Amino acid sequence: MATFDSPRPLGELLDQRQKWLLIFSLMLALFVGAVDQTVVSTATPRILSDLGGFGLLSWLFTSYMLSSTVVVPLVGKLSDIFGRKFFVITGIIVFMVASAACGAAPSMTTLIVFRAVQGIGGGMIFSSVFATTGDLFPPAERGKYMGMFTGTFSLASILGPSVGGLLTDNWGWRWVFYINVPFSLLAIPAVWFNLPGRQTVRRPKIDFVGAGLLSGASVSLLLALVWAGQKYDWASAQIVGIFAASAVLLGAFVFQERRHPEPMIPLHLFRNRTFVISNLTVFTLGIAMFGSLAFLPTFVQTALGATATASGVITTPQSFGVMVASVTGGQIIARTGHYRLQTIIGAVLILVAMLLLRTLDVGVEKWHISLYMIVLGVGFGFVLPTMSLVVQNAVPHHYLGVASSSSQFFRQIGGVLGTAVFGAVLASSYHSAFQEDLSQQDRAAISEQASPATLAHFDDPTLALDKRTYPLVQQQIRALPDGEALLGRAVSAQREAISTAIRVIFTAAAVVAATCVAFALLLKELPLRRAFGPPEPAVAPVARGEGPSPEPPPVVAAETQQAGP
Repeated sequence: MATFDSPRPLGELLDQRQKWLLIFSLMLALFVGAVDQTVVSTATPRILSDLGGFGLLSWLFTSYMLSSTVVVPLVGKLSDIFGRKFFVITGIIVFMVASAACGAAPSMTTLIVFRAVQGIGGGMIFSSVFATTGDLFPPAERGKYMGMFTGTFSLASILGPSVGGLLTDNWGWRWVFYINVPFSLLAIPAVWFNLPGRQTVRRPKIDFVGAGLLSGASVSLLLALVWAGQKYDWASAQIVGIFAASAVLLGAFVFQERRHPEPMIPLHLFRNRTFVISNLTVFTLGIAMFGSLAFLPTFVQTALGATATASGVITTPQSFGVMVASVTGGQIIARTGHYRLQTIIGAVLILVAMLLLRTLDVGVEKWHISLYMIVLGVGFGFVLPTMSLVVQNAVPHHYLGVASSSSQFFRQIGGVLGTAVFGAVLASSYHSAFQEDLSQQDRAAISEQASPATLAHFDDPTLALDKRTYPLVQQQIRALPDGEALLGRAVSAQREAISTAIRVIFTAAAVVAATCVAFALLLKELPLRRAFGPPEPAVAPVARGEGPSPEPPPVVAAETQQAGP
């Protein structure tokens, strides 16, 4: 390939054939990271039966989430300076090596550690891929390609559970991780040869202190949200202390960013109305969707008595909805140049889906849930890729990585916050409802004639999914006088309580979704740029004496179309 030595954006240096080769290379890299997030959950029971460590189960997913969330804003800034190629390829390599290590893990503890390393690679991939799309196309053309990448993620979500089950049943759970290696080996040369590297003409001043403070604040916040209501009470000294530490670190980060010449996240971007509102939109979207949907399989498998496989089939239509809506919505934006109405429609569909889901009860038909999930998926597909486009269009091109990573960062933080809060809501609502649904006489019979511990087991809404404990509880209650009828009433009360709790969750999610609609209505539609010029209007200027001036663009870098970072 030719060598380019020009300050022009990457999209102006490649012909259409080169762009399509790069797009398919990036989609392959994205698919590698995306499919892993869905196949692991399918293999979890086999992992536990082999390695044990049930008490560490949540960390199998939390460790990945923590590391991937923390690395996103850092990579976003650094890729704006050094280019995307190094971070995409490094992310794939880290992900591949960590996947192989996960497959060979001898214990749950080592598996969790390797999952954290895997999350670093995944965060680097996701942060860099979407920013690279912004390097290739001006905002007016970018929508349809954003939709294609979101569709790729949805396809991975559709295929992941089936692939994970197939690998686990035929070759063992370790192949759920080993399968990432050949995909990665395909993605590395594809990206290497098709994505140009960047050579900076000077060594910039990296804000390492700011990076450390932001990482510390993020990790503290995420740990507090993960532990609250599970390991510690929300009002405990530990949780309050961790929240306080996060706030202090965040304050120190803001102070550091105001004084550093090249901050990790330029604070003047928060003077940009579109930048702020779009990030608030994805933040509330993360709370409403990811927070509430985390508990839908619990309802399906307990209140409805469906298997884990059936639960996946019921909720899979959401991914189809996302895939169709993201691709279609991207094409509409590319043709019309307008995105505000589509964003509002998508947010309203999410709200409608939440209102539909809050009607769930033990008698609901399973296909109704699938229908609701399609509505939710279409709304999600209209909003999420559009917000990535909106935030990129609202800032100068040299802030592209920061803008892309900020959207992803706020969405993930919202998802963690929603999961933590709705988890607490599930526990409290379920407990109260179970106390009301099972008569005091029946509770006394179980507690006094069996044991208080037997009754206490019903405090866990997932009791029916515990293959070890649940048969013992059933045996103990059936041994009581009129035990079969008593067990039936207890199980019925538990299912009704779970239904009540899930309705409370989706009611709260609907309130948050309504907030998302409000932000969508506040969103101002800026003209989508048809060139890589400044946004219209540009980032709000800072008046003299009000704080640091917007930082100038990084020193012009040379883009080289060659096989090397």
